[in-house]
Amino acid sequence: MMSTTPGISAFPTDGNLQQWTGTINGPEGTPYESLTFKLSLEFPSNYPMAPPTVLFTTPMFHPNVDMSGRICLDILKDKWSAVYNVQSILLSLQSLLGEPNKYLPPLLVSAPVSGADRIAARAR
Repeated sequence: MMSTTPGISAFPTDGNLQQWTGTINGPEGTPYESLTFKLSLEFPSNYPMAPPTVLFTTPMFHPNVDMSGRICLDILKDKWSAVYNVQSILLSLQSLLGEPNKYLPPLLVSAPVSGADRIAARAR
């Protein structure tokens, strides 16, 4: 990814243009501040007409990420558009860390947990 956007990066894994590794830094002022998260991005053969499969490979606790790293984000599902690129996906994920979507949590157990509880869970 040719970008100078601070806090995000992504590159093909072992030269495979359909499998990328990405990183995002946790946004400031959130329980994820100062943490770096790795992601895998797998691009289907019909990309950009279909979204990539994006997973958090770094374990985390978030109401929109399940225990397997699957992400509940509309632009990776029914709101996908071919105008989205790797940079816009990573920026959306970084934003999601700071502003969870409380209406679409895949992991309902974590949805009602407060920010303070997330910090305590992270510290365990």
